[in-house]
Amino acid sequence: MTKPISSQMYHFTQNNPEGIGQDSVPALLRRIATTIEELGQVEVYDLIMHNEVTDDGSDWPSITVYFDYAQEAEQDESEGDAPGIT
Repeated sequence: MTKPISSQMYHFTQNNPEGIGQDSVPALLRRIATTIEELGQVEVYDLIMHNEVTDDGSDWPSITVYFDYAQEAEQDESEGDAPGIT
């Protein structure tokens, strides 16, 4: 029997507000950077950019960020079989 996958990864997708500037990739990257900083200590695994074309033909890019909280990973490693220091 195969062992079930026990790891977990988080993600969010973000775009600029609809309207003037919705197609600005530099503004979108700044928004993504701000959101990542607000998450705290995270490890980012992947960024995937998508582009939607609205009904009026305008570009509307979005970015999906895949990440994990770094503190959880550190806790998992500290619970291993390593002997304690006395």
